[in-house]
Parts: sequence; structure tokens; C-alpha cells
Amino acid sequence: MVTAARPGPWARLRPALFLCLASAFVLASGRARGEDAPAAALSDYRIKAAYLYYFTTFVDWPPDTFSKSGDALVIGVLGEDPFGAVLDETLRGKTVKDRPLRVKRFASIKEARDSHILFISSSEQDRLASILKALEGTTVLTVGEIDHFASRGGEIGFRVEDRKVRFDINVTAVERARLKVSAQLMKLGHIVEEPGRQGG
Repeated sequence: MVTAARPGPWARLRPALFLCLASAFVLASGRARGEDAPAAALSDYRIKAAYLYYFTTFVDWPPDTFSKSGDALVIGVLGEDPFGAVLDETLRGKTVKDRPLRVKRFASIKEARDSHILFISSSEQDRLASILKALEGTTVLTVGEIDHFASRGGEIGFRVEDRKVRFDINVTAVERARLKVSAQLMKLGHIVEEPGRQGG
């Protein structure tokens, strides 16, 4: 059973309020850059970038994950980057639990093992099984948008339903990574079973 992360200000938010705040965050980001607000609000990748930020507030990593206090929490992208500058703009200047957030792009899975949240691009679909295998034993929270990402062994998988970005959570994979996920995040996501690693 997944152990809930200790409650914090974000963890106590009701799901509906969380979604409203996420939408407002995305909308404000677009306005800050002088973009058309409706277009910015409808951008799936702006919403996904906002979710990646909020995931950092709903997840606790084991104490030995960070070598010292104040180490950056790294959000990585493996493969072709679908975010462009959006992810950097979304996370710029933000901290979580006194840790700065840093975005890194990785070409190899060996380097990507140093991230805390790893977005696995759709370009890596054919290598998904081997990538997840290479991450076994790490405390990396894997996130992706490949079809059935969570049920194939990833931890959080984005999908679009009714033109809205939703996400699935693979509880078994989260437990394997020794991560603590808040009860609120579990309520926001859709829990999926992992019938077994499938070829990717």
C-alpha cells in the first residue's frame, strides 16, 4: 500500500481547488508572456508542465535521495522534448521544500537516472520497456504520455479525456521506487493495475 506523504499546504487542497489553481497557473503564465490567454490555457503542454510542478509538491523522496540539504530537485526530459521553452518558463525561480527546481534534457538513460522526476517522451515508445528496466532500483518518478504508460510499468501517465489532461497512477511502480505519494494526488489521478511488463 502506498504510504501517504506528510500533509502540506498543497496536500490539503480539495481536488477541485487543485485543478482550478493549476488552470489559473497556466493561464497566468501565458498572460505574463503577453500571449493570447485562451490559447495558452488550451495548450496541453502548458498544463502538463504545471502538473509536473505540482507533482513535486505531492511526492516525498527517500532521505538518501539527496546528498545534502538544498540540493536541486531535477525534472528531466528523456528523448525528443515536446515542451520547448514551456517547461523552463513554468519552473523558473520555483522551489519546493527549500529545494530549487532544475530542468535537464537527457539523451541517454544512464544520465537520466540522476533526475527525480523523468518525463519520458513519446519518441522513446519503442524503448520504453528497456528504459523502465534501466531505472529499476532508483527513486525516479517516471511520467509519460505514451499510450498505457502507467499500466506498462511507468508511474504516472498523462492522457487526454474529454479534451482535458488527466493522469493515471501505477501504485505498484510507485512503491517499487520507494516514493511517498499524498492521498490528495491519489484522489486526483486514476489508479491503474500493472498486469505485467509488456514489450515496448
